Amino acid sequence: MIEKRVETISDDGWKKIIEDFRKLHENEERMERQLELEEAQKKVKEAQKQAEEAQNRVNEVNQQVKRMIHKMYADGFSLEQISIYCSISVDEIQALIKS
Repeated sequence: MIEKRVETISDDGWKKIIEDFRKLHENEERMERQLELEEAQKKVKEAQKQAEEAQNRVNEVNQQVKRMIHKMYADGFSLEQISIYCSISVDEIQALIKS
């Protein structure tokens, strides 16, 4: 007959196994949270980059409008005409022309 050897694990042994398993599980959760945090940081950086690009585009368009207003004024358009065509108040047009 074949003898089977059965090892018993003490309470301390079980406690160590359970503690090791708990630590492993905590480390896995920590790694998952770290990955999620890194992904969120990437998304924030991408959003900031897109916002910066959008702001640059807005600045470009504002400069184009300003050049157009200067050109219209130089070509003899009245402030009222420019206001109508550009949907900008006469006061804003005067401020743009002075700058």
